[in-house]
Amino acid sequence: MLQMDEKLQDVPPGVSFSEQKRARRAWFCGFITVAVFLIFVLIYTFYIRDLTLYQLSILLISLYTMGTMSISLVFREKNKPALNDSFLPFVSIIVPAKNEEKVIEETVRSLFKINYEKGGSVNYEVIIVDDNSSDSTYAILEKLKEEFPSLVPLKRVGGTKGKSAVLNYAVPFSKGEIIAIFDADSRVEPDFLSKSVPYFHNDSIVGVQGRVRILNANDNLLTKFQDDEFSVFAHMLQLSKSMYGGVMQLAGNGQLTRKAALIAVGGWNEKSATDDQDLTMQFLLKGQFIQYAPNSIVWQEAIVSSIPFLRQRIRWAEGMLRCIFDYFYCVVFSRTLSFIQKIDGLAGLMRIVATLVVWIGYIQILTVYFLKLSYVCFVPLAVFSNIMLVPVFAFAMGGGLLKFSDKPSIKDIFRVPLYWVYNVFWLFAAPVGFVNCIKNRDTIEWDKTEHTGTN
Repeated sequence: MLQMDEKLQDVPPGVSFSEQKRARRAWFCGFITVAVFLIFVLIYTFYIRDLTLYQLSILLISLYTMGTMSISLVFREKNKPALNDSFLPFVSIIVPAKNEEKVIEETVRSLFKINYEKGGSVNYEVIIVDDNSSDSTYAILEKLKEEFPSLVPLKRVGGTKGKSAVLNYAVPFSKGEIIAIFDADSRVEPDFLSKSVPYFHNDSIVGVQGRVRILNANDNLLTKFQDDEFSVFAHMLQLSKSMYGGVMQLAGNGQLTRKAALIAVGGWNEKSATDDQDLTMQFLLKGQFIQYAPNSIVWQEAIVSSIPFLRQRIRWAEGMLRCIFDYFYCVVFSRTLSFIQKIDGLAGLMRIVATLVVWIGYIQILTVYFLKLSYVCFVPLAVFSNIMLVPVFAFAMGGGLLKFSDKPSIKDIFRVPLYWVYNVFWLFAAPVGFVNCIKNRDTIEWDKTEHTGTN
């Protein structure tokens, strides 16, 4: 009995011990499936020396991505919410902060410029959670409270377990029907809530995601590509998914959820490195929906140097793989999801696995040159593995740059091949993330990105 009680102490609030056991079983089955698939493709292609199936599978995933992105180029958004002046639920804004002395003051000032009122009074609260910072973050918050009396600064002490744990800590202190999450480096447009909250007038919507933009896009080429990634690539995908009924994603920064729905799924998963994607899957599997709000803008810093950027992508890769292991079979055997949602959900989960499969192609290239083996290919292997994605992305991404850039120019199309080079980061992040996902199965640390506050 004592052993059972000790185990129960590790179960997150709202998650029973039996549910945790089922989650472990699902994780194990998902991991075995992915591992067996990768080993099978490697042995199969090496043994029969025919890469046609391998190349077709990679090409299919790429064409699916291109096709979904292209929908937003052709059609207009139709899911705009009907404005309802009487629908003004109270909103609790929560910002997790750890060692954010360089950016937290501007973020707080930005949040208190939001124009969202009811009966002439501000209809939201701002809760900032200082996660045991070693700098002056909390001292800055205390000083800001003198200027903004409604600011709620919380000091969380003890060892950190990641962003999800910080968010779960803050929820009991919140008063809002809607919970809005922003990063500590955010600059929020004043109309963000007034353009986002109306989506919740539809009772089937439990989450809304705003459009993320980059503050320092012009710092260097790396920051420019991050702006392309968020404001064009991700924007196009989200718009397209909203048009054909696909699986729209929460993105962490600029996301809103119903508090009741959040509590019903046990809050954020404290063992996930990508809390936003994990929460998306939890809502999806309960037959609940997320809506994209393209006109609700939040700005954030881009990472300016390659090493911190790679660390971020490794963390993302770990979180995405963890989601695959946790939810692959849940999606496959779900009775609540439509066929389109299953296909789209699985495609979204498996994109990071496709990056691991690309490595199999590089292994085959090495066997060609060093072991003098030959393979049957419908496209030469070296060519396929290195430039296949360029023409696939050229159409959709090039069109997106022309349609969705702030100042579109025909010169933007020339950034498409370079954008492919930018995504080479994933080739390094995916295998390291795979190893971390296994090594950190029962632990998670908040390996947060350092913000500079230069913009």
